[in-house]
Amino acid sequence: MTNVEWRLMSGWSDKEVLERLARASTLPLNFEVQEKDMTPDNGWSQVESQALIGCDPPGPPKEGDAFHKLKEAVARMGFSDPRIVHGHFNDAMPLLGRPMMLELRPLVGLRYLCPVRVRAVRSEVDDKRTVYGFSIDTLQGHVEAGREWFLLSKDHRTGELRFHIRAAWREGQFPNWWSHVGFELVGRRYQRAWHHLAHQRLRELLRGGYLEQHPDAQALQEANLRVGRLPVQFASQRGLSRRLLGVEHEVERDQRGNGWNTLGLGVLAGMRGFSAPALLGFHFSREPQAAPSGNLGLLASPLVSRALAVLTAGEVVADKTPWIPARISPPALVGRALSGALVGAALAPRRPLTPVHAVLGAAAAVASSFTFYALRRFMTRRLGVPNVVAGLAEDAVAAALGGKLFAALR
Repeated sequence: MTNVEWRLMSGWSDKEVLERLARASTLPLNFEVQEKDMTPDNGWSQVESQALIGCDPPGPPKEGDAFHKLKEAVARMGFSDPRIVHGHFNDAMPLLGRPMMLELRPLVGLRYLCPVRVRAVRSEVDDKRTVYGFSIDTLQGHVEAGREWFLLSKDHRTGELRFHIRAAWREGQFPNWWSHVGFELVGRRYQRAWHHLAHQRLRELLRGGYLEQHPDAQALQEANLRVGRLPVQFASQRGLSRRLLGVEHEVERDQRGNGWNTLGLGVLAGMRGFSAPALLGFHFSREPQAAPSGNLGLLASPLVSRALAVLTAGEVVADKTPWIPARISPPALVGRALSGALVGAALAPRRPLTPVHAVLGAAAAVASSFTFYALRRFMTRRLGVPNVVAGLAEDAVAAALGGKLFAALR
């Protein structure tokens, strides 16, 4: 029997949490290894993730800028999604040495209360960057053993703000055999989800203005956020004792519907040729960290975004005139296919997939061109609908699709 606390269908009252926080101040660590020895060769698993959160003007941080707002959010664990890990602690205590009770919620109704303590606080400034963060150590009564760092940094040259999570861990104590089996089955999935959501929550806290009023820890963790799907770098390597020798490394957009977005923008390109790149350019201009590298990154330029918006407006007007050639004529069809290929390539989550997404976007644009051309002819020739009215109806469908796609891209 271990002293790991768990409950089913209920949590812990405020009084119970305070009692456990008081005990956690003096609890011993559940490991005795130095950080330099926490390597895969010694049986320790490594997990690491980082992402671009936002941007400040170049140079060292200044009072009131995004870095300082994020610094408060990091210290109060605003990055932790309470659906997976909810942190209980006294926000008034100094960060260094602060005990915390982490309430793990791996499944609906099942909860584990695990003690940790802030071991170190890092605050460094040099010519190139500023770094702030802290590390936590697990204590007796935790289902895992190890150390985890949470670091916020600013690049003085570019102004980029990045959040970095790095952990070395191995199995700790489990209250029963089925908890052990359950963590083996679903623990990896929840760990990965929590890492992704941590970065996305910080982005949304900053973007949505939640940090302007300096909310307390409880308000930060319980903020109802609509997280986005921007890139997150995630890497893990499990210890040799876990029978996995290689390193799993991914650089992904974390876009669950990335292929569907490519198809949707391809369909939009078949309806209105400039509308798809205009929509994507507007999205990238608002979220430059989501823009691809290389020439495709020009879509994030405000100038290019405005130019595409003007071209789209002109296309919408010209579409109602009689002298515009049919969209399935060779020049028009090639143009729409190229438009679909452009947005597909820009949405590719990794460089090797760029040709695949380009072909997917182009194919969707060509199919959409023929489909909506046939529908337009049916409305005007069979049903007698005036061309202008039919065009406006198609504009409404394109606008609705564009709105759905823009929401999905965020």
